[in-house]
Amino acid sequence: MSKRDNSKKDQFLKSITAFTIEDVWADISCRCRFNFSYLDITQQYSQDPSGWDEENLQKLFGKLKHYSSQPLSYWQQQTVGSHKNHVLEVYGAFPRKSKFTHPSHVPADVDWARFRLDGKKRFIGFMVPKGHCMFPNSFVENTFYVVFLDPEHMFYLGK
Repeated sequence: MSKRDNSKKDQFLKSITAFTIEDVWADISCRCRFNFSYLDITQQYSQDPSGWDEENLQKLFGKLKHYSSQPLSYWQQQTVGSHKNHVLEVYGAFPRKSKFTHPSHVPADVDWARFRLDGKKRFIGFMVPKGHCMFPNSFVENTFYVVFLDPEHMFYLGK
């Protein structure tokens, strides 16, 4: 009895790239991620995304996908507009001039920052300072904790 020729199956199996998490760990671990567990929609100028229309939600998820493709350090270097500001600006301390107040559920010693979304829209949040984590790793260092959705740029008030 002869073995059946199954060349289509063999070709298909060869076309599948078989790789493991270990093969892509360096890429996965360096990508930034967004954590929404600190989101505060109780303040006057913070927006609840559940009220956004489909178009704005699609734009938001498009930005999240795009920003998640690189480490936070990359976005700190990327300029926007007149090339004076960056996609990700790290402020450090909570700004003195802000329409927002520091939420009591957010630690006092974090690095406050903002991600530019589009127009005036911003993600306001924080990052854990390097070397400040009990278990330092790229997951913690590449996580942006979203606290406010700031549609009118009211978090950091300029001069």
